Amino acid sequence: MLASVVGAVVLDSQDADAASAAIKGDTNVVKTKGTLKYDLVFFEGEEFQTLDISYTAELKDSNGGTQYSALSPSTGTLFNGVSSQITLTAPSNPGKYTLKVTFRETVDDKAAVTTERSVTVTVVQPITLSCVVKNSGDVDLKDYIVYFSVDGKLVQDSKTVVSVAAGSESKITYDWVTESLSSGRHTFKVVPGEENIDNGRNAVFSGGEGEFWSGHSDYALPIALMSVMLVVMLLLMVYVYRKPVKNYGKPKSRR
Repeated sequence: MLASVVGAVVLDSQDADAASAAIKGDTNVVKTKGTLKYDLVFFEGEEFQTLDISYTAELKDSNGGTQYSALSPSTGTLFNGVSSQITLTAPSNPGKYTLKVTFRETVDDKAAVTTERSVTVTVVQPITLSCVVKNSGDVDLKDYIVYFSVDGKLVQDSKTVVSVAAGSESKITYDWVTESLSSGRHTFKVVPGEENIDNGRNAVFSGGEGEFWSGHSDYALPIALMSVMLVVMLLLMVYVYRKPVKNYGKPKSRR
């Protein structure tokens, strides 16, 4: 579900000044509790005798709350023009988060200068795809490469290596991460990879298939509440209908 980007992509940088700062990464979409790798780079183009560069990184949610322990290392020193990698561990709650990095540069005896860079990180709940693949032949499948295909499109990051004995089956699972998915019914299946070439030529492989629905979970709570209200209304109607009516009538006249 998550398409890889070949090579590092500069997510945020500054090119106009002599000094430049950047956060580099392959993607900014990650599943809950998943990890991302980012490279931090700071470059000072002017001549200098001494140069000290340090950074502080933090991850904040949409309300501005800091996600402690989400970044490792969250502080450190940098060498001029040399990237340093940090690891981001996504929170368990989906949503938009901001990775903010503050670079601090001290050139010679000048006052320290800070530069801030930030990127938006999207944390999503993965869709778990699960299928049973079968080997109905009489030859074992060893280190056989398969992929998941969703709505007829191959998911490149879903590459899985399986080994299935002759006449047996195996269940494979993949957490598909996507930032946008249209509402409605979606189908998926497992297909063999082109990398296999001669591997498993004499085996009889059949990939599993399945389906899932997207964009309907938001209606679950309102429907449940409406159902509860309907039941309560029916009970009230039954109670009112069956409740005996007392006939007080006119008061008896005194003798």
